[in-house]
Amino acid sequence: MKKNLKNKKWFAHTSISIGCAGFSTLLIVILLGAASLTLVLALSTSSVWSIKSSIDTKNSNHAKSLVNACAEVALETIRENNSYVGTSNVVLNGNTCTYIITNTGGANRGITISGSVKEIIRKLSITTSAFNPLVISSWQEV
Repeated sequence: MKKNLKNKKWFAHTSISIGCAGFSTLLIVILLGAASLTLVLALSTSSVWSIKSSIDTKNSNHAKSLVNACAEVALETIRENNSYVGTSNVVLNGNTCTYIITNTGGANRGITISGSVKEIIRKLSITTSAFNPLVISSWQEV
């Protein structure tokens, strides 16, 4: 009988140490899971911001192309009609840009162009100083 009591004591003592080891293992698994979840969330957020930045860059380039094309239309308008002064809209690929041509004296003309794609707005300011040939004094993004 004494032998059975010894086995029971050993078993009781072992189950306590197994319980502590199980608790430690569970705690480590929970901590590793939390760290992994934090890392996944950080990478996901970074990916979302990267995609948004890429879309904004694409829209910005598209808006710049729109404004440059609109500037070419405005310059062609001046070339065809030296006395033209006014405002006009141009629609390209479903996006609208506006140019304003002003007489700044003599053969000088000022052209202000504005165009937008989504929320991105680009503006240009062009100055010409002669008609034939058409001479561009400045071409600046504003």
